[in-house]
Amino acid sequence: MPTIFGNLHQALFRQGIAKSFGHGYAQSLVAVTHPHALNSQNRPSFARRHTTRFGRLQGTHFQSAFNTERAAAGLSLDHRPQKVSTNGGLDAYFEHLQNQHAAGEAGEVAEEEWTQFEFQKQIEWKPSPASILVGDARQLASEEQFEAEAHAQDADVPSVPREAEAALAHINAAIEKEIEIRERQEALEEAVAESVRTGTPIDPALLERALTPEIERSYTPASIARSATPPIDPQSQTYADHLTKLSQDGRWAEIPAVFEAMLVAGVRPIAGAYNALLMSRIQLTTEKNEIVSKVREVYTHMLQQKAIPDSDTYNILVGFLASRSLEVASLKKDLEDKRVRFGGMDEPGKFMFASQEFDHAILSEDDPLDWAMKLFETSVTTYRAAYSAESYYQLITACARAGRCSEMLRLYEHMELNRVVPYAAMFPAMITSFAATGDLISAVEVYDEYRALAIADDNGDTSLQDRMDSHIYAAVINAYVISDKVEGAMKFYEKIIQEYGVRASDIKDALVSSGFVQAFVERGIFQDALQWAQLIEGENSVDRLSAMNNVATRAADSGDKYTAMTAFANVPLNHPETATSAMALLAMSVRQGDVAAAARYWHVLSAPEMQVTPAFIDPAAMFAVAMIGSGQVAEGLTQCEFMFQRIRAVSPQSAEEIEEGLDFIHRFMAVRGIVDPREMASQVSSGPQQAFTNSPYGSTATVPSFEDTFDPYAHNTDFKGSSMISDELEGSHGRKGPRLNEALSRFRNMRRAGRHPRYITYAKLISAAARDGKMDLCHDVLAMARTDVPMLPQYAVVRYGWSSILDAMVGACLTMGNRHMAEQFHQELLEMGSTPSANTFGLYITTLKESTKTFDEATEAVKIFHRAKAEGVEPSSFLYNALIGKLGKARRIDDCLFYFAEMRALDIKPTSVTYGTIVNALCRVSDEKFAEQLFDEMEAMPNYKARPAPYNSMMQFFLTTKRDKSKVLAYYERMVARGIMPTAHTNKLLVDTHATLEPVDMDAAEKVLEAIRASGQKPEPVHYASLIHARGCVLHDMEGARKVFDDVVKDHSMPVNASLFQALFEAMVANHRVADTEPILGLMRRRGIELTPYIANTLIHGWAAEKNIERAYAIYNAVGHSKREPSTYEAMTRAFLATEEREKAKIVVGEMLSRGYPSAVVNKVLELLGGGGGEEGAVVA
Repeated sequence: MPTIFGNLHQALFRQGIAKSFGHGYAQSLVAVTHPHALNSQNRPSFARRHTTRFGRLQGTHFQSAFNTERAAAGLSLDHRPQKVSTNGGLDAYFEHLQNQHAAGEAGEVAEEEWTQFEFQKQIEWKPSPASILVGDARQLASEEQFEAEAHAQDADVPSVPREAEAALAHINAAIEKEIEIRERQEALEEAVAESVRTGTPIDPALLERALTPEIERSYTPASIARSATPPIDPQSQTYADHLTKLSQDGRWAEIPAVFEAMLVAGVRPIAGAYNALLMSRIQLTTEKNEIVSKVREVYTHMLQQKAIPDSDTYNILVGFLASRSLEVASLKKDLEDKRVRFGGMDEPGKFMFASQEFDHAILSEDDPLDWAMKLFETSVTTYRAAYSAESYYQLITACARAGRCSEMLRLYEHMELNRVVPYAAMFPAMITSFAATGDLISAVEVYDEYRALAIADDNGDTSLQDRMDSHIYAAVINAYVISDKVEGAMKFYEKIIQEYGVRASDIKDALVSSGFVQAFVERGIFQDALQWAQLIEGENSVDRLSAMNNVATRAADSGDKYTAMTAFANVPLNHPETATSAMALLAMSVRQGDVAAAARYWHVLSAPEMQVTPAFIDPAAMFAVAMIGSGQVAEGLTQCEFMFQRIRAVSPQSAEEIEEGLDFIHRFMAVRGIVDPREMASQVSSGPQQAFTNSPYGSTATVPSFEDTFDPYAHNTDFKGSSMISDELEGSHGRKGPRLNEALSRFRNMRRAGRHPRYITYAKLISAAARDGKMDLCHDVLAMARTDVPMLPQYAVVRYGWSSILDAMVGACLTMGNRHMAEQFHQELLEMGSTPSANTFGLYITTLKESTKTFDEATEAVKIFHRAKAEGVEPSSFLYNALIGKLGKARRIDDCLFYFAEMRALDIKPTSVTYGTIVNALCRVSDEKFAEQLFDEMEAMPNYKARPAPYNSMMQFFLTTKRDKSKVLAYYERMVARGIMPTAHTNKLLVDTHATLEPVDMDAAEKVLEAIRASGQKPEPVHYASLIHARGCVLHDMEGARKVFDDVVKDHSMPVNASLFQALFEAMVANHRVADTEPILGLMRRRGIELTPYIANTLIHGWAAEKNIERAYAIYNAVGHSKREPSTYEAMTRAFLATEEREKAKIVVGEMLSRGYPSAVVNKVLELLGGGGGEEGAVVA
């Protein structure tokens, strides 16, 4: 490509522009801050690029083919070798001719063949006579004149071959023309230098004269030899055109097939075909780690087929490899941030997850920049590529990010030689690259170059694409600050603000945010970065919020807690970047052992309005481990799993990362011997789950009956295998408990054989996985069902089967506490003409406590029940039991009895759970007669299943409400007669009965504990708590109560819980020794036992009795806002009223009203203020 590497451009950029760099603003700025900058021995490297500009590219012979080495070195014309006036190295021919004459005179036979002798070899140019004779047409036309003149001047010299004479004449003419070219170039250089200095345009005539010889030289023999290409097969061209059209239309998937057909047809691909294949490979390869190898395969095949890459090939390859290099650098930075932020949990300096370590290792090996540079230099050497501005931008930026400044400069010089208009976006990267290496002067020289181009652009020349002035200014400020030249940065900033005048407000914030703040953050001076960020005007401006978020994130990663928290406080929670800084602060809190602070930032991340992404996996796992390590196992696991469910919902492809997060948590627990406390399901929670999985109403309520019974998937259904999986899940055939793992193994083997189970089997697998807390497995089973038996709405059997599968997913989501996702599957059921089962609506009710912010669960339960009816669901006993249970807890006994009667009217037989729920509700409202009547009716049921809960309810009723010892013991005897094993709660009621009801019998209470030991069990803390309460509160034996407490605390085999402390506090308050509770509170804190609302109630009452309202209020505040119970508000209200602080009591009641408790609960406290419901408005006001 002679026009690129001609002497004009080389001389222009070696001398002209190098001179121009001494007259820009940047030099004056550098001179202010660095007096030594412009000394001759300290010339900037960016400016020096024009004197030693070519580097590796010198090997491509940019000089004229006729230049000698000395001329190329820059000698003046006067010192160059003169034109040869001798025979030009033809002595060998003369000697040979004389030998022939001598041989002829001697009578010898002459040689039959002509002998070729070499001329004297010239530096850099080795032409043959034949190649010279195919040169310029005007040179060929003058050959006869040169030959005639040679014969006239050398008539007395022996004749020489005509080819040699023509060659000599051609060389002499070329030398003269070269001298003329150089004279014109020197004139042009002076004109260019003068133009840059004065700003005047170059004389067009002078430019045309200087360019003319260069155009003429484009027809040199070497260029003809390079441009000569073999003829292209028409079929190859046709295929190439077709593939190019597919590529232009974005039909990437069709390109490989067409290319393969071309190879099968025996058509040889050309560059255009390979270009289209390269683009398709880039677009179609989803695994980013494989994309470079896929591209390399295509390029290797291209070389094997001896297809010559063209300019588009190199543009595609180099542009892609450069962009991939930038992507790899970005990914590596993200991974490094994760290592610093979340790593070191197992071992300092290591990533949290093994996959991240693996990804980092792959990315470290997958830097395609070396290959991109090699391809670039190959294309330059072979003159095959004309690169676009986009390719230069990507390649220069990649080199800048990689710190390869020398290669970055060579690329920029090559772009200048090709007269490509640069993208402005490359200049900030170049400035930052120089600053990172400590070369501030070159960084400023880059700015000066941009400034000159920008001035030319303002004058109408197209010298820049996509101006980015503010980014350039910010990059220069950044470079100064990084180089510890803050004063220079300030001078430059003030200069820019002064030049912009009234328009300075448009760029001022951007300069501070991207310049000063970013630079101080990179240097780790976070206090200064925060101060600069606070100077940005507008509390909600994009630049200010971005700067604050940046400071908070980086300061947290570096452990600067104060600065991080201060910056985070300036970022609103609804800002899109808040999640990043919240993650960093959470991780910092965990690293510093402050789990309570980490919980605050976790609440920000887990807020419903927060848009979750796969980036939340790391903080979720880290927070879960921190919670588990601090003893809050269930809470940590629940929070983590809930977050993973949200992530899976928005990003199903993150399943493997989520699974790795779960494995990390489980491994942490296994190493420390920690078990999941949720695995020990209570009696109450197991009832609804069993009713859900064995629901007899699921099919009748969800799908209407159709005559069509055809199943399109019946031929692949494994009915026997389905039954075996059901047996595994239900624990049949004498097995103890469900065996989910065995069922899953059988299920996977069935699918490997190309078969699938029945629809209901998918539903049972989902329900079993939900019971084990494996929501990810539920989604996996659902995905396999969608693959094995896709929904076909035209078949009734398929709709019926899918109603059971989706119903199971609704139940699973409710079990795991994800009501939002449950609603999504609920809506999918409605869209296919079905509804959830009655038992699933029961789960909607039973899971209200954990899933809603309202405390009026009874009203919500009634709404859910009416929704079920509105959707045409036939209620089941489980649905009624759930509803009656919520109404009973709210003391809405009339509603309980109404729905109980409705249940009977619909011929839905009450179960023992129903009776137990009603009896418990009646006991709450002290309806003794009706409670006993229903209890007797329950025992008389023909299908009665004996359960301890109803007996416990009756025993507790007569213990706490009626205080009738004989009744309590009578119901205990009835329980034993039914063969029901007493529970821990039953034994506690017995201890309380003997120790608190007249006649008090402490020996009998002690014997209950001995009976527990005799049965092979161990008394629990609640049993000892009953003894402590009895001795302290009933017998007022404070010493005896304290002795029981101390003995239990010293027994390391006995887990100490809040019930023991509550009993002791009650005893102390009852004996007017509330002042002695402080050491016990300290012991609680050391044991890691939380202050419960019920303990707080006792202490508030005790301190109020001592007239120490400040201490009582401190205890009240020690209970978190979300942990306070109605009894806590009642206790504090009574305390304020006892000290006649009515206004403060109203404030407490007002807070209680804001919690949304049922009116029956609220009115009890309002009556203390003297008004019931009528006072409510006044309190709120």
